[in-house]
Amino acid sequence: MNEVFYKKGWWHKHWKWVLPTTTILTLTFIFFFMTGDALFRYGSVYAQPSLVNNAIEITKENDLVIEKLGELSPHDFFRLLEGEVQYLNHNNGIAITVGIRSINGKKAKLDIIAHQNGKNWEYQKITVRIKKPKKETIKILEK
Repeated sequence: MNEVFYKKGWWHKHWKWVLPTTTILTLTFIFFFMTGDALFRYGSVYAQPSLVNNAIEITKENDLVIEKLGELSPHDFFRLLEGEVQYLNHNNGIAITVGIRSINGKKAKLDIIAHQNGKNWEYQKITVRIKKPKKETIKILEK
């Protein structure tokens, strides 16, 4: 009896792990290529929650903000993703835009410009931007 054995190639043996691994690596590369260093910028702000939380506490004390938006709800990380983070002066300063919401559901943007003084942040400018029902800007702090 003559039997012919075919030797399977490398691809036939290993495609089940090569294909998913290659796909995941390609998608990861595309993600970092498109977002640049955004993951690191947002991560460093997330690691310093007092930067945004202190600015929100200052904003909560403003009478005009209370009149227009009402009481602000607590801040969470996903509101940070609604905005933008930009470092200034060799990472000693930062310009952040953060989404804020009131307990009533009204939305606005909080613009923060701060400079680091040791471990503390000195706020140079805090502004609230409201789009609806009409565009309005409320200056909280400006030095």
